[in-house]
Amino acid sequence: MEHLFTKRNSVIVVAALALAAVGFHAYYNSAIRQEPAPQQNAENTDSSPGHVGIEIGGDGKYTIELVPVTGGDVRIPALRRPIVFSAAFSEEARVLMQKKIDASIAALEKDPRIFDEWMNLAILRKTVDDYEGARQVWEFLTVTNPEQASPYANLASLYAFDLKDPARAEQNFTAALKIWTKDVSVWRNAYEFYRYVRKDDAKAKETLQSGIRETDSPDLKYLLERYSELQ
Repeated sequence: MEHLFTKRNSVIVVAALALAAVGFHAYYNSAIRQEPAPQQNAENTDSSPGHVGIEIGGDGKYTIELVPVTGGDVRIPALRRPIVFSAAFSEEARVLMQKKIDASIAALEKDPRIFDEWMNLAILRKTVDDYEGARQVWEFLTVTNPEQASPYANLASLYAFDLKDPARAEQNFTAALKIWTKDVSVWRNAYEFYRYVRKDDAKAKETLQSGIRETDSPDLKYLLERYSELQ
């Protein structure tokens, strides 16, 4: 059985067109969970670790001030980071994806406090294989919105299956599961990470068992019961 994460999509152009048409709501392999963005004071200039200072001028425009984050190098992502499309994207697909990305950027330039829009931009960047651009956004969100699980969950997938950094993948799976203890999709992806990337059967089974205790998921039970049969 070919593992779903190691399989390269040979119809990336078709996928891109479909995604552009219906909008992005996929959370790496499952539905991306849209969490309520915490309310922030638009005039907040708190310089404590993990905060972003946002000032509003007399013309109503936002100015984002970079505030150092203790213990890390996370910076506000460059919104106008160029997109380099691979040859797999047709001209039509490139135009559609660029429009989606430009719309997301415009929304964030208007109001950079929108958590869901940052998430949308990161997913769009990952879709066009801009893994570094997606990584920067999700790392930024783990600092500014540490109570949200989706940035950690998406980073875990990105590090595990695209950037090939198992150590960071594991850190982010752990962080996501501390918040989303009842989310079956995160447990399943963590299991697949341990089984197919780490090649650690003991840890993969342990992850399934923990997920079953938390969620009582029939899907996770099936994976554990048929573990030896599944490849």
